[in-house]
Amino acid sequence: MDGVSRIEDEVCPVCKLDTYMNPSMRFLINTECYHKMCESCVDRIYSQGPAPCPYPNCGKTLRKNRFKRQLFSDVAVEREVDVRKRVAKVFNRRREEFASLSDYNDYLEEVETAIFNLVNKVDVEATEARLEAYEAANRQAIATNASLQTREAENAELLRNLEAERRRQQRAEALEESMAEQELKREVERKVIKELANAREGEAENAVRKAVAAAQKTVQLKKSSARRSARDTSTVSFEAAALSMINTKLATPDARDDLPYDTLEEEEYVNDLYTVGEHYYDPFLDNIENSQQAKAAGFGVRNVYEQLLFEAFMGLGCFIENEKVRHKGAVTT
Repeated sequence: MDGVSRIEDEVCPVCKLDTYMNPSMRFLINTECYHKMCESCVDRIYSQGPAPCPYPNCGKTLRKNRFKRQLFSDVAVEREVDVRKRVAKVFNRRREEFASLSDYNDYLEEVETAIFNLVNKVDVEATEARLEAYEAANRQAIATNASLQTREAENAELLRNLEAERRRQQRAEALEESMAEQELKREVERKVIKELANAREGEAENAVRKAVAAAQKTVQLKKSSARRSARDTSTVSFEAAALSMINTKLATPDARDDLPYDTLEEEEYVNDLYTVGEHYYDPFLDNIENSQQAKAAGFGVRNVYEQLLFEAFMGLGCFIENEKVRHKGAVTT
């Protein structure tokens, strides 16, 4: 039965050609009636302008620019998705525009009712009239919210691209550091061999110990420098770039004038209690930071330092006794 349905789906109902004889055949649907036909029939029937749907008893007038590829196998799902997109372009108010959550939920219920009516063809004319009246009365607010949604989508895409680039650079740096470490190990072997070749009889052990110690010190210095450079160039630079680009987009002259609500006054928190250092003695965190898995995952030990210091200092300036007296007075009154 499934095979029969599949074969029928691959035959154009208009010209009766199938994909077996024409493998490059593509099927299109129109959002007016969602009847399917091949791309050749669409070009043949609608290239000269609007024309009736060739399906019997349809009666819809179709236009070529309204045809599209079918994304879902179920036409009912395809139609509901299109209806939701169309309604969302009109009813696009945001949570911040409502005084209470109850009002916002009532608005969402009204939107879902309109979608249900259009999908199930219940009171279609009244629902379409409601959409047109709402769009005419709220044209400016709809355009404002659409602009905000576009900017939010652009910022989200920007952050995704920056995060992907940061992870790519971290992987490249981890690979480069691994190759550099292998080269340093080979350099250690060469130094040991050289020291052994120049050592006197009975001093071989001391020569090897001296060469290994010097090589290990060189390795540690280079690894520390590489970690500091990688942290400065990857984490800090990409975070600064992301914040800078997003703030630049949001600070355009028309970005704040068309907000549908009053924004809060900007307040900048100034930390005058402590300063985060570049590095602290912590073997546990050092081992994690130096592992290849942590580097590939984007782990940053500085974020841990900042969080720990914030939690350690967050209680300063808060006097418990005063808070008790204030809370007790608020309860008694």
